Amino acid sequence: MTHRSHSAVPTWVWIPAGLGIAFLLVPIIGMITRIDPGHLGEVIIAPESRVAMGISLLTSIIAALVCVLIGFPLGHLMATRTFRGQKVVRTLILLPLVLPPVVSGLALLYTWGRAAFLGSLLTGLGLGLAYTTSAVVFAQIFVSLPFMVMSVETAVSARGQDFELAAAELGATPNRVFFHITLPLLRQGIMTGAVLCFARALGEFGATLTFAGSLSGVTRTMPLQIYLVRESDPQSAIALSLLLIVVALVIIVLAYRSPHSPKLRSPGAKGPQEGASRLRAPRPTSSADTTVTDVSTTVGPSTGEASASTIRLTAAVPERSLGVDLTVPAGSTTALIGRNGAGKSSLFQLITGAIAAESGALHIGDDTIFDLAADTWPPVHARGIVHLAQNPLLFPHLSVIDNVAFGLRAHGHRGDQARTIAQDMLDSLGVGDCAHRGPGAVSGGQAARIALARALVIDPKLLLLDEPLAALDVDVKIETRRVLGHVLAGRSAVIITHDVADVTALASTLVLVDSGAIAFKAPVGDVEQKLLADGASTPGHDFLDSFCAADGEGILCSQSHRSD
Repeated sequence: MTHRSHSAVPTWVWIPAGLGIAFLLVPIIGMITRIDPGHLGEVIIAPESRVAMGISLLTSIIAALVCVLIGFPLGHLMATRTFRGQKVVRTLILLPLVLPPVVSGLALLYTWGRAAFLGSLLTGLGLGLAYTTSAVVFAQIFVSLPFMVMSVETAVSARGQDFELAAAELGATPNRVFFHITLPLLRQGIMTGAVLCFARALGEFGATLTFAGSLSGVTRTMPLQIYLVRESDPQSAIALSLLLIVVALVIIVLAYRSPHSPKLRSPGAKGPQEGASRLRAPRPTSSADTTVTDVSTTVGPSTGEASASTIRLTAAVPERSLGVDLTVPAGSTTALIGRNGAGKSSLFQLITGAIAAESGALHIGDDTIFDLAADTWPPVHARGIVHLAQNPLLFPHLSVIDNVAFGLRAHGHRGDQARTIAQDMLDSLGVGDCAHRGPGAVSGGQAARIALARALVIDPKLLLLDEPLAALDVDVKIETRRVLGHVLAGRSAVIITHDVADVTALASTLVLVDSGAIAFKAPVGDVEQKLLADGASTPGHDFLDSFCAADGEGILCSQSHRSD
């Protein structure tokens, strides 16, 4: 018996969808039925047909490549930056989509034509454009470029900048992030845009005719050739149209069979990154899940933190209602707690440099990370601070070992050396056998340790962990917490958590954030004493009481206090 998977799509949707398919397919069928097979071969192999098709293919490929080269940076900037005049730029980008092709051709002619100012300058240099093959390419780029920009902008906006930020925190410069992270992650959007640009350029007619003319062997593309023979020989026009359709289909199919092209998936299938982000960590069954080397010896404390005494942070971010003044011990773990929306994540973004402060400074021991009074605000990649989010953010196009080696490569290590260090770190965290897998082929618990390994190999000045165990199953969470306890010993770390077990097992200091400010701070062993001393006047006192109530072992607050 066959069981069909559940679909959330109403059955009636098939009706308009079928009409849409018919609307596109019936005219093609109607044209095919009018073809005279005996006349087909003669028309296709005719010299003028082959020349026109050659010009169409050559100019369309060049136009698509140019659209990638200039359209990708433009689309990326439109999605990631806000600048003056951005709405005007977006309007100009979309304009060729709504202009009649003849109007586009006239715009090009009166800009680059021989009688136009810019065109006359080029003609004087012997580089005249109008009525040349280059003019065909110009016309095709003008009408195709919006497809590239829109494809890239949509892809960037949908994916966000989390991977780029993670790479920068590992020490990668903007250029390394762009070429090693951004480009590979956007290759599907780039391929989609390139295919759309090619298809649009291949079918361009009006702008080409107006700006480039119809010179045989020079500017007469296949659409122009079809238009030329349509009146005198309709059968030839139909045959050439079929040839153009077949060539376009072949190019598109070959492009989408590329390993870098978007893949069509069945409705129930998940992509590698989607599957990895939703994957629940299974009950440990392999050595990677059950055996962890004694990391207290193989992964020692950060050498730069041994002599550091405190972490001192003062900062104000008015637009986030954030104003903090915090001093905690360095070389140890601080637990950050508070209600959702209290400002904990904003505090992490401030520390890494993802959001800017209006005033303040951050010192880790003798190191100044930023000091706005001294006009010191280094970029993310120069801070030596790594942020581990709930989503491990393993780079999906890199293997596990290359993920871990990425930060080392960014800091100048050679490939083999970086992979050797990365393998040692993976082994010490019990996930060494995952080294050559893809990120989508590891469990949630393994991904958490891999992300931790990637952070630890570069020996950060400060490690920020945002609920790193929240998405794990109970048994994997206990084991991963034990691993964290070993690797964080002697390191400067701050962990956001809603789990009292994380505080009692990992932290030496507890900090409560309430309404964007530090409301409470105490050593873990002195929480109850300070809570009693401060009384109910402490902001967030009720939340702290509720948090302590979850401490079944009474490490934070005694049973007698919780019952009062």
